[in-house]
Amino acid sequence: MDLIPSFSTETWILLVTSLVFLYLYGTYSHNVLKKLRIPGPKPLPFVGSFLAYQEGMWDFDMKCSKKYGKLWRFYDGLLPVIAITDPSMIKTVLVKECYSNFTNRKIFGPLGFMKSAVFFSEDEEWKRIRTLLSPSFTSGKLKEMFPIISQCGEVLVKHLREAAQKGKPVTLKSIFRTSSMDVITSTSFGVNIDSLNNPQDPFVQNVRRLIKFDIFDPLVFTTNAWSTIFLLITAHLIYNSHTVQCSQLKCAIQ
Repeated sequence: MDLIPSFSTETWILLVTSLVFLYLYGTYSHNVLKKLRIPGPKPLPFVGSFLAYQEGMWDFDMKCSKKYGKLWRFYDGLLPVIAITDPSMIKTVLVKECYSNFTNRKIFGPLGFMKSAVFFSEDEEWKRIRTLLSPSFTSGKLKEMFPIISQCGEVLVKHLREAAQKGKPVTLKSIFRTSSMDVITSTSFGVNIDSLNNPQDPFVQNVRRLIKFDIFDPLVFTTNAWSTIFLLITAHLIYNSHTVQCSQLKCAIQ
């Protein structure tokens, strides 16, 4: 039995051509940031830097920060992304040029009714919603929120003091994430869930499930791999179409 299929010359040419175009499509965006001389890890076709997240995005960012400095590139599938840690550049993006050049955010899959949310709105719609929300964050409103934030801070300090007295180790990332959740729910929704002392609260559990990142999570995997699946199907259809046309042409010549 032959290990190599006995295809015709035309079929081999179409197969090789399809594979070349498939590779070029999966890597065409890799030169966008490379031409700008922005350093970063080498991406893979279609998946980009996706496999580097296996140890967590935090570890990936820390390694890139140590290796490449305050600015580096990576790829979410075919989408080029620039990571910035320089405070002046972050201020330019989030403050100085926020309304002019950086109004849009990355979209993760189908949005449904969340399409009009401030995090996912684009262009003029985002500017309109942002204008409506801005009065909620004036200096006067922030002063009214301060006692609530201060109370959440006291709960945090009390929790850390009790853990220190017992000699119990704590995970700072989890502690501050939970405390931040208390501040947001108290100031935005007027609900005191006290997630530090009540980690089994349904609200806390659902938020943790929402923000949990898993490389093999169906939603995450589908969002980053949809273009690969679509292109493979398209290439397969084109290949079959050309094969049929070549077969018909060969029969006509005979």
